[in-house]
Amino acid sequence: MRVLVFGDSITQGYWDTEGGWVERIRKFHDSKQVTNLEGLDEPTIFNFGISADNSNDILNRIEPETISRTRHDNLPIVIIQIGVNDSSIDRLPGDESVSLPIEKYEQNLKAIINKIKTLSSKIIFIGLSACNETRTTPVSWGDFYYTNEAIKKYENKMKDIAAECNCEFIPVFDAFIQELDKEKDLLLDGLHPNNEGHAFMYKVIMKELARLLV
Repeated sequence: MRVLVFGDSITQGYWDTEGGWVERIRKFHDSKQVTNLEGLDEPTIFNFGISADNSNDILNRIEPETISRTRHDNLPIVIIQIGVNDSSIDRLPGDESVSLPIEKYEQNLKAIINKIKTLSSKIIFIGLSACNETRTTPVSWGDFYYTNEAIKKYENKMKDIAAECNCEFIPVFDAFIQELDKEKDLLLDGLHPNNEGHAFMYKVIMKELARLLV
């Protein structure tokens, strides 16, 4: 079983010294595999998260990267977590607009599915983590904003597209923001989860993913 995970810096595991929620899933599956390697010749989980990516970027690279990592017609499971950067708000003098309008986001997700539906054995969408708006309006590294209202809107759109296209969807936002509301320290810079944040995401995602990675 090969599992290819596409996304942005959160998928990549930015600022987590343990490698992020994807790396935690890889370690879990590899720890099981090494106890019995009969019939197995490779790791299971491959992380293709790239910092600053949005759905435009995933659309451009997901097909060739999936093809190049498919062996012997053994189609991989493809996991996609994208949308936080699409939802960011650029605020320039006299102008305020989202980085990628939600209509374009919808088009991109549908195009992504169409590109890889014959290249994968299963497509799974992972929802989006929430932010701490006191540190993301604006962020410390640029003149742009992230808000929970926008992130939730994009996760809802992802959920709708997944249902429409018969893909799996695992929600993240509601569980994540509930922990933030309890004043749990899950975010390093207001947007990117820290070790504890990724550990929590792993727990939420793995609860549903375990039954899908078969």
